[in-house]
Amino acid sequence: MKALIYDIIAAAATIESAGNRILKPFGLTPMTFNILNVLKDGALSQREISDRIIVAASSITFQVRQLQRKGLIQRRRSDARTWRVSLTPLGADTRLRAEARMDAVIAQIQIDPGVVAIASTALKAVRSRLPALGDVPSAS
Repeated sequence: MKALIYDIIAAAATIESAGNRILKPFGLTPMTFNILNVLKDGALSQREISDRIIVAASSITFQVRQLQRKGLIQRRRSDARTWRVSLTPLGADTRLRAEARMDAVIAQIQIDPGVVAIASTALKAVRSRLPALGDVPSAS
């Protein structure tokens, strides 16, 4: 199990590094790309975005402001406390172009579908059983 967790951490770092290189020409990071992706089907609150991509709400606030400055998303108040976030036409276009580039790179990765299915099952099992970070005792 320990080896699997370490392999997941190493793979995540490799994937994030590749994602950064692929997305940089679009002015995106893997996180901002994820935000654009969750908005492709319509407006969401910042809390809903946070829940869908499993990132702290404070991180989402910063990233949303960055995307707004670039003209890729817009924020509108839905009530006194909630912002609704949606893609702008530029954001939708940028997301589509970045997705096409990501798809082209992913298509070059040749892995047997059976191996992919096993890996997916293992990742889901780890994710469902791994305690929340707040539940892990701190190192002393």
